[in-house]
Amino acid sequence: MDTIDVYAHYANEGDYPDLDYLSAERHLSAALRCRTVWAGEKTDLSQFAALHGLIRGAYPNLMEHATFELVGQSVLLTLLGTDSSLEPAMLIAHQDVVPVVAGTEGQWERDPFSGKIDDEWIWGRGALDIKDMLVAELEAVEHLLARGERPRRGVILAFGEDEEVDSRGATALAALLAERGVHAAFLLDEGTTTMADGAAWGAPGCVISDVCLSQKGYANVRLTARGQGGHSSNPFGGTSLERLCRAVARLCDAKPAPQLTDVMRQTFKALAPAITAEPLSSLCADVDANAGAIASLCASRRELFPFVCTTVAPNVLEGSSAAANVMPADVSCTVNFRLLPGVTAEGVLRLAREAVGDPEVEVELLHATPAGRQDSPEGMGYAELREAIGHFHPGVVVVPSMVCGGTDSVRYEGVCRSILRFCPARPAPSEEAWGVHGVNERISRRTFRQSIRLLVRLLEKTVL
Repeated sequence: MDTIDVYAHYANEGDYPDLDYLSAERHLSAALRCRTVWAGEKTDLSQFAALHGLIRGAYPNLMEHATFELVGQSVLLTLLGTDSSLEPAMLIAHQDVVPVVAGTEGQWERDPFSGKIDDEWIWGRGALDIKDMLVAELEAVEHLLARGERPRRGVILAFGEDEEVDSRGATALAALLAERGVHAAFLLDEGTTTMADGAAWGAPGCVISDVCLSQKGYANVRLTARGQGGHSSNPFGGTSLERLCRAVARLCDAKPAPQLTDVMRQTFKALAPAITAEPLSSLCADVDANAGAIASLCASRRELFPFVCTTVAPNVLEGSSAAANVMPADVSCTVNFRLLPGVTAEGVLRLAREAVGDPEVEVELLHATPAGRQDSPEGMGYAELREAIGHFHPGVVVVPSMVCGGTDSVRYEGVCRSILRFCPARPAPSEEAWGVHGVNERISRRTFRQSIRLLVRLLEKTVL
């Protein structure tokens, strides 16, 4: 059951009465009908082409005043500002969605790619992750142009094709912008989706809405123990699986100590006036002096643990025997690390090799995405976004924070001064929990409309 009534924090829903909300909902519905699941060489590119066709056809003012480019299957829209001395704003999102998990199709109340609109909801895979944001960004820019506004600051919309897989699309878009010498004043990408209960943070009764200024990195490390197999009646020296299990256990025991990064120090400093529960209330009287104690306390709470820890999760075991009386040959375990800012994949690899401490267990890095840089709440766009959140969601405490997952935005660090990770749609916590990558993904029409209004106001404050 939700502890937060998000609609109690909705206000000014009568703003922009000339915005065509029914049309916006139909556009989101059509976008949800495009099965844009990225599957490498098996990707159905016709689904991306359908989404591109929708963008071209649904936003006539944007198509008239902006350039539309495809980079692979990724979309780049460039709307020049009237003042070329001003750096542009960037709005980004991703086109791809995760597939529906096999075997769960019958659990959906609506077809997951129906885009069904009923009295309350818009249904479909991507309704919360994150075609709602993609369409809302397009609707907001189109609305400004339709009412005759011409932005002083240019606006760039960039929609990657494969964020759910490996972000090659965003990497290519960022490289193209860098080649052209483009540098944005700020960028808005997805971040946390819903409002949070402040109780875990020591602020009971407080509702938090965070703007994330960094994100954790990602690394997959594989441990492999080799063996000859054979009959299990003589496992002299231990089986390969035994050696592997011992190595994995040592690695988990050696996980890095919790730490309070710069961005999380900013979180507690911003939240400190609302923190009443001990011991955090006393500790946050001087966040910098008590950073170690705050980090240790956070590491003991499930809700706060990923914000202060580089996490270690053994997730994939391969090569085990199919029979209990047969010893396995080569076995491996893939361990997923989520890296705090400042922690590198190379550092994690060194830690893993030292922790394993067994020359017969191979340790290799399979994939890595660096953690995001830590931007400042003094950067361009933060104050304006905070104002827009407060206007449409009064009573929430806006704090800087960090995304514990990953987004495309880290790919744009070289072409952007300030990166803000925040989803303008704020659904109920339960809707986020079971809807994002889950069954019955949907967004309320009320939430979707409010997200467009928030983006329009943000653009009014930053680009006009």
